[in-house]
Amino acid sequence: KKAIFLDRDGTVILDKNYLSRIEDIAYFPDSFKALELLQQLGYELFIVTNQSGVGRGYFSLENVYQIHKQLQNDLRAQNLKPYKDFAICPHSPDENCDCRKPSGKMIKELIEKYQLKAEDCYMVGDKDIDAEAGKNAGIHGVIIRTSKVEGYLHFKNLLQFAESLKK
Repeated sequence: KKAIFLDRDGTVILDKNYLSRIEDIAYFPDSFKALELLQQLGYELFIVTNQSGVGRGYFSLENVYQIHKQLQNDLRAQNLKPYKDFAICPHSPDENCDCRKPSGKMIKELIEKYQLKAEDCYMVGDKDIDAEAGKNAGIHGVIIRTSKVEGYLHFKNLLQFAESLKK
């Protein structure tokens, strides 16, 4: 089994800086087309996200769950399979938890839980910590939308990454 682990904000949806309300969700123009292609290629889709706004007291974990429920509904509305699962680090950076990306812990737990084949998995995000989390979990790290970081695959957007897997 193969999977794509996706950062949420700045990767699938626009980064709204501490998104806490479903009415503020906004997708990149290529998001649904890319997710559809990844599913057609046989990948399970997961969201792996740091949500330090919870740890900082800006919003509750319930707000995060509501956002994720809406993301699932949005995929269904596009006739796509919902995300297989979500992994959330709700801690602020100064809590020094062991789950916050760039740690690979959340990804490793999902790989184990769903018995995925690590060499066929990718962690895709808009920050170097996303790609680094993939590397730390023993999978491919991919950076999209932002500047190229040495040692990681880099694509201009999620669709370009998805199309690269067709080859």
